[in-house]
Amino acid sequence: MRMLLAWCLLVLAALPAHSAESNMVLINGTVVAPDRVIANGWVAVENSKITAVSATKPVIAGARELITKDIIFPGFIDLHNHPFYAVFPRWTPPRVFANRYQWRGLAEYNTTIQTPEGKLVEKNFCDIDAYVELKALMGGTTSILGVFQPADAPRIEPCIAGLARNLDWASGFHGSPLGQERAVNVLGVKPFDQKLSEGAMAQFRTGNLDLAAVHLAEGQRNDPETKAEFAMFESLGLLGNKSAVIHGVALTEPEFGKMASAGTSFIWSPRSNVVLYGETADVAAALRQKVLVALAPDWSPTGSVNMLGEVGYARTVADHQFAGLISGKQLFEMATVIPARIAKIDDKVGSLKAGLYADLFLLRSDASDAYDALAKAKPQDITLTMVGGMPLYGSAAHLATLGLKEAEPVKVCGTDMAVNGPALGIGGLAGTAARLRKALAGEKATLAGLVECP
Repeated sequence: MRMLLAWCLLVLAALPAHSAESNMVLINGTVVAPDRVIANGWVAVENSKITAVSATKPVIAGARELITKDIIFPGFIDLHNHPFYAVFPRWTPPRVFANRYQWRGLAEYNTTIQTPEGKLVEKNFCDIDAYVELKALMGGTTSILGVFQPADAPRIEPCIAGLARNLDWASGFHGSPLGQERAVNVLGVKPFDQKLSEGAMAQFRTGNLDLAAVHLAEGQRNDPETKAEFAMFESLGLLGNKSAVIHGVALTEPEFGKMASAGTSFIWSPRSNVVLYGETADVAAALRQKVLVALAPDWSPTGSVNMLGEVGYARTVADHQFAGLISGKQLFEMATVIPARIAKIDDKVGSLKAGLYADLFLLRSDASDAYDALAKAKPQDITLTMVGGMPLYGSAAHLATLGLKEAEPVKVCGTDMAVNGPALGIGGLAGTAARLRKALAGEKATLAGLVECP
């Protein structure tokens, strides 16, 4: 089980600093600020929060200085993931499907992924959580939505706190008790999915939420079963400014128009859509109707391993299918500030500006355009990921400069990188991976790698 230390660190990171021995850091590089890109800029961090973003070096006595030629981005916010499946290798479906119900009923899928996942989560929850959150962090993700409580568990395990912010269980924004969050993941609108998501649906109906992310219209555009789901979505009272549609491959302009009028947002997962259904959502129609669109990877078996991969994939889809419609800056915003707005946490994360939490990542690149560099980035290009001012992953040199003394080495596409091992739990990454390999072997499965190399 992951050390209690990880939870304590995250709680402390979310609280205002009063100690004279506060953690003060100055990070230098190309800063992607909300209103401009600052070449040779600075981000000042004290304890958990950003205190300054500027073109000139802030004067902070006693601060550690991380001087880089990297690009500094706000951390990605992933509003659509099923992270616990990320311990499994990529799945290559035997064909494309008309709708999500076809592949979910496939014997091959249930034997190789669904059934083993259910068994593993019950017995190895904390190790799975540590491993998959690290995979997210290695791709620049600092906040994620989509962890479901095991069916037979009386409560969620405390180890869910730490590493990335879990927006449905332990973001650090609403105090220390688990489950005080204001975002939920709803599996769908069909009776079967409603039953699985009944707790989330009940929360939504009480109004004590800021976001219900709902799987909807996931299938081919001409599939009658998929097309019928939007009417069910409306009839359930889910159309509103606290809901977001996930997938929406079958949605058309009139439906996006209704979403825009109601303030309902949209979460786009192009890679998984293309792999499973051979097509993706009409994002052009959504943008024409001025629907707020976020980007997210869905899950690693058929989507991208993390947000960095999905940004790159979305760039390719946008260039081929929506030529000239989506800029590099828009893609960046779809992965940062827009999902923050959708989840109503843009006053806390999603941008690099003073007063927000220091959730950020650094990208090694020689590109002159920061947004182009992001779309073309490889896994080994991320040199630091920080959550609430805590360095969790990056180059050994960056982590050492920031004072992390127990960095655990890890190879990323042939490049030497390092992990904040103690934050992962007993035995760090090596211990976590060893226990997972043994557990997966018992289910005749293998452990997926942390990244996918080009």
